Amino acid sequence: MDVGNLKTIMRDHHPQGFSLIELMIVLAVLAITLGLAAPSFQSAISTNRIASAANEVTAAIQLARAEAIRSNRRVVLCRSDDLSACTAGSGAWKGWIVFVDTDASGQRDNGEAIVRSAAIDNPLIAFGSSNIVALNNRIAFQSDGRARGSDGFTALSGSIEVCLATTDPVENARDVAIAFGGRTTLVKKSTSGVCAAPSDS
Repeated sequence: MDVGNLKTIMRDHHPQGFSLIELMIVLAVLAITLGLAAPSFQSAISTNRIASAANEVTAAIQLARAEAIRSNRRVVLCRSDDLSACTAGSGAWKGWIVFVDTDASGQRDNGEAIVRSAAIDNPLIAFGSSNIVALNNRIAFQSDGRARGSDGFTALSGSIEVCLATTDPVENARDVAIAFGGRTTLVKKSTSGVCAAPSDS
């Protein structure tokens, strides 16, 4: 084999790869792409967290209503900081419980079963309740499946707000509105990044 053929064979079998400049260009393009996509990902994550929390509150209200009808007893959904007893006071909720209020006291006593409970994802998710609901931080469903206001007769109307203190996404809050003593609707809204209790209007 002559030297010319050997050089040709070595050239044809020389391993091919990326040059340092090509690798740097690829890394630069990836960095720019990730930089542009990151805000969209964060907004999507925040939107999902708000929606999930609001859906869970809606489900808890519907569960309390259904359990009241099923058990033919009064069932209460209330704010609970320790996930064991109802908590009084104002401000953001740290959690909530749904329990069968067998003695109709409005408080969870020993032996009264907790149907469902959940902690709230603080400090990212803040819960607030309208004045009507916040009178005693609870919604009590009677055996007929209706919740009533503080007078004990008027069908409850109010809302619980799930909010994330951010302006991205713009619609950073969901109001879980309760009307006619039990019907719930979910309303998206913007609070300009500030979380506070919703109004009763």
